[in-house]
Amino acid sequence: MDEMKWAWVLFVAATLALLIRLSTWLVPAPGWRDAKVKQATETAETAAVSEAMPEIAAAPLPPPPEPIPVPPPAPAPAVEPIPRAPAPPPAPPPDPPPEEYHLRRVRWGMAPEDVRAAEPGAPLRGDGSALAYATTTLDLPCLLTYSFAEGRLARARMAFSDPTGTDIPPLSVAQAQRRFLYLREQLRSRYGEPVQKTVHVPRDSAQLERTAQKQDELAKQYDAEIAEAERRLKQERERLERRFQRWKNPAEMVARGLAPYERDLRDLRKWKQEALDLAGQSRKGIQERREADARAPLVAVMTARWPGAQELHDVELVLDLRARTPRLEVRYESMRGAPRRIRHAL
Repeated sequence: MDEMKWAWVLFVAATLALLIRLSTWLVPAPGWRDAKVKQATETAETAAVSEAMPEIAAAPLPPPPEPIPVPPPAPAPAVEPIPRAPAPPPAPPPDPPPEEYHLRRVRWGMAPEDVRAAEPGAPLRGDGSALAYATTTLDLPCLLTYSFAEGRLARARMAFSDPTGTDIPPLSVAQAQRRFLYLREQLRSRYGEPVQKTVHVPRDSAQLERTAQKQDELAKQYDAEIAEAERRLKQERERLERRFQRWKNPAEMVARGLAPYERDLRDLRKWKQEALDLAGQSRKGIQERREADARAPLVAVMTARWPGAQELHDVELVLDLRARTPRLEVRYESMRGAPRRIRHAL
């Protein structure tokens, strides 16, 4: 009976607590009412439970479970430090800017002693106005001559052919022409397009003209000699015919006496014809050379100039074929007030 009574009390308390909980859910109320209702509900539930089961409420709470021992974490493996790359060596200091040269290792306006110091080797000859060196440029042998004005470097000349063969070898016409084209291209790559000029010379016909003139004069002399021989032959014929007119064979005797005169006359006429033929051949050669001049004129002088090459100096390349041994030169002349710039000339 007591068990039923307590069960009923417990059921009523639980139902009352459920109704109170539903009323708090369904009826909106300010926060303070919710807090009070919640507190009242919890108090009622606690009282009901205490009232229904006093022995349970009075019973001591079981002790909390002992914590499960957790093993300490294993020590992390030692990590070897990554070796650092050695620091790169400090960068070398930048190279000093190249020294400014106008030609080879010299500058316009240098004194002779400075040019001597700049050029390797001793000069072949030199004084206060010029210094000459046997050297090479672009792997070509040349005779380099520096000229000074008022003790300052003003001009330079590179000769690539020596007619005497004393300082550098002489050049043939074909070699000189080929090197002229090579040097012109090298200078064009540095200074641009040049101002070019070519002087033509007619083929030499002087000897042919002299020969023709001489043979013409000789033919005229032969004409006079032939006329004189004919006159003597006529006189001799008349004399011999009078002399041998009473002979049994006068014609034979006259022919024998005139034979030397006739032979001389034939020789004079033959020589005159040879002179006329030789004069004709000379005139034909003169005409052929004139036609060749019109078709393919001979070059006497070729020049390529770079006036005021990049405001530094005048440059002139000259090939002269008029002499027996051709001359090939590159000439440099300083421009007054030229700016100091780095240039790599020949």
